[in-house]
Amino acid sequence: MTDYQAIFNQSGAEMSAEAQRVIDGARQQAAAFRDAANTTIARAMDRKGLSDRARQAVAARTYRQNQAQQEKLFAEHIAGINRHRQQLIDRAFGARGGDGQTLMARRQAQSMAAGLDEPWKAMDLLKTAQQDGDAQLAQVVAGHAYSRGWTDVVDQWNHDGSNDRAMRNLLEAQQLPDTNDIAWRMSASAEFYAEKPAILDGLREQEIDTLSRDDLGDAA
Repeated sequence: MTDYQAIFNQSGAEMSAEAQRVIDGARQQAAAFRDAANTTIARAMDRKGLSDRARQAVAARTYRQNQAQQEKLFAEHIAGINRHRQQLIDRAFGARGGDGQTLMARRQAQSMAAGLDEPWKAMDLLKTAQQDGDAQLAQVVAGHAYSRGWTDVVDQWNHDGSNDRAMRNLLEAQQLPDTNDIAWRMSASAEFYAEKPAILDGLREQEIDTLSRDDLGDAA
């Protein structure tokens, strides 16, 4: 195991600043929207001359708007994590540009890799590519193996440490949350919530909806 693997396999190892921004960005926005909603409602509660009905209307409208914002941000949070994970994988196995001959060789490599349906076949082709000095074919085969979960093949791709940079991206991708995990979703969603104003306590959801559409809310 190379030094970078030992570091990234440590429990609680820190992610890069880029990954941390992806994780924290939407959560910070959610907190900011929540604070702004609370401020709007607090001002309405303190404003003289507003009837209780008008205060409820302001609170209901702001509450519903904040709920919609939180739902949208949570979806963006999930999409952002998934997008960053794919970017990390693309950095490890992707290739940008190149002349016509290079692009054709990559397409041929992809065609060869697509037919690999067993890890031992991928391992054989990878080792052959490495022996022949065909780095592009080796990269494509490793990428195919990674998508199938054939970790032994990916380890062989970096047996000499020549692909440490790519492996660093992969290890960071593995540290990102599994957005398909129900337990993670339930836990993460707790940070994307709208606080129900106290003035709406005891009201049914339908009543809150009606209040949110009430023109009295414009009085604030």
